[in-house]
Amino acid sequence: MEREYCVNFEANENEELDALILKYGRRTTVKKDTYYIKPGQTLREIRYIYEGKSMHTMFGGNGQEKISYVLTHGWFLAESLFVCGKDKSMAERYSLALTDLVLYKINEAAYQSLIEYPVFRDTLIWSLGNKRAFLQRELESMTLERAKERLKKFFVLLSNPAASLDGRWYPLSHEYTHRDIASIIGTNRVTISRFISELAQEEFLRVINKHIQVNGARAGEV
Repeated sequence: MEREYCVNFEANENEELDALILKYGRRTTVKKDTYYIKPGQTLREIRYIYEGKSMHTMFGGNGQEKISYVLTHGWFLAESLFVCGKDKSMAERYSLALTDLVLYKINEAAYQSLIEYPVFRDTLIWSLGNKRAFLQRELESMTLERAKERLKKFFVLLSNPAASLDGRWYPLSHEYTHRDIASIIGTNRVTISRFISELAQEEFLRVINKHIQVNGARAGEV
């Protein structure tokens, strides 16, 4: 399975693009733990994440949170804003600063200048395409797979064989609370705790000093 399928999107390092963004964009900062975009908010600028980590979520009618993805340096927000003559769009997700953020805002005038550069055009399409493909896979997963199977896949994607001490049990590359996992999988904390207990009994995983390790011999089942 592709490790890029994980909710954490890797940084996109491109010095040429950064130089262009700094030239044409408008710098702004966001403090940690701030919701800087909310659903229904009118967006009139594309945003480029220059420093920090940003989480993008949705809430269901029952208040249940679902994390769409976590973005860092090199990713855009509202990439398609100025396509087909549009000058505004409506936000669909909450955007939360997981760390202090440095963003660059790109208005329509700056966009018209930047779009002439291939590196900007290509990265804009790349950013939008990767997020759309990720969300499509998430939708298929939510529709076709049971929550427990989604959880197993999530743990396998996070498992890090290179960090294994015995070649059998794989630690996770990122640590999450049960609440965070519930938000990612699209269920609740109590259910996640029960599933982890069941998976431990099935020897799919084990918990050592509160750290989850995946059974490498069982990972291929997912």
